[in-house]
Amino acid sequence: MIIEALLYDGKSSKEHEVSIEFTANRRVVILSHDIDVSLDEVEIESRLGNTPRVIEFENGIRCKSKENDKLDQVLKEFGLSKSKAYKIESSLGLTIGSVLVTIGFIWFMLTTGATYTSNALASILPKSTLDKVSDISMGQLEDNYLHPSKLSDRQKRIIQGHFDALTEGEAGYKLHFRSSPQIGPNAFALPSGDVVLTDQLVALSQDDEFRDILGVLAHEKGHVVKKHSLRIAIKTGISGAIIGYITGDVSVLASTIPTVLINSSYSREFEHEADVYAVKELNEMNVSTEYISKLFEMLDKKYGNDNNSSDIMGMFASHPLTSERIDYFKSYIK
Repeated sequence: MIIEALLYDGKSSKEHEVSIEFTANRRVVILSHDIDVSLDEVEIESRLGNTPRVIEFENGIRCKSKENDKLDQVLKEFGLSKSKAYKIESSLGLTIGSVLVTIGFIWFMLTTGATYTSNALASILPKSTLDKVSDISMGQLEDNYLHPSKLSDRQKRIIQGHFDALTEGEAGYKLHFRSSPQIGPNAFALPSGDVVLTDQLVALSQDDEFRDILGVLAHEKGHVVKKHSLRIAIKTGISGAIIGYITGDVSVLASTIPTVLINSSYSREFEHEADVYAVKELNEMNVSTEYISKLFEMLDKKYGNDNNSSDIMGMFASHPLTSERIDYFKSYIK
């Protein structure tokens, strides 16, 4: 069988109109260029739609077929099948099926798959990675939201004492006192174990010994132990990677992790896990949960119905207060 093609000799860009003959004894012959080789010495690229198929010879000569269908027939006669890609492309059913499978895979990765992957990765990431992510986040916080603390030496000494007792024998934890009118009353933990406490939250304390603040710090330690912020960051990062791949905008992924850590909003499940951890720690330290429940009640009363306070990203920004959570702490009051 003879197939018309364009030949490139590899020495210039000039095209040569040629006829390629595929003989019965599996030879490929181009008389105009003195080519007569075995079919096994020729590489024929897979078909993709109606794009010209390329036939490559060992001496660097390449030919573009003008007759894909005839070439398919030749390969079939010699027992060489069409490419799988072409079979899928030429079949409406397989094309629709492949599209649905692709959509399903992306959906899975953005939901369940991302959750499982984030949990697995969070458990194996080295401390150096946690420190790097936390340093980036802390740097952005310092540049945009945090200011030097104005707490008295007595306040810092008592609260630091509580934090030291809470983290005794455990390396990596560090408490940062900061003021932040923009964020408001808040406390949050970075994956490395750095915990930030704002003056605005301390100002709401109703206990001279700040045992209510200790309850908040125990809650934040729970987020670190359970790797909540890291799991959210990884999950969001996975989504950003997929979206970035589709759109070509990899900056989505580059900015995801620090943004999530600064503005994270924990799920009810994560909040409950941190609350359970806080109760366990407070019980071991013989500190009543009454103190933290009263602090949460004050926060709920002061900010729970404030829909106009756009400048305050307080405890509600990352710690949604609910009557269920307050009741949970009250249930452990001794």
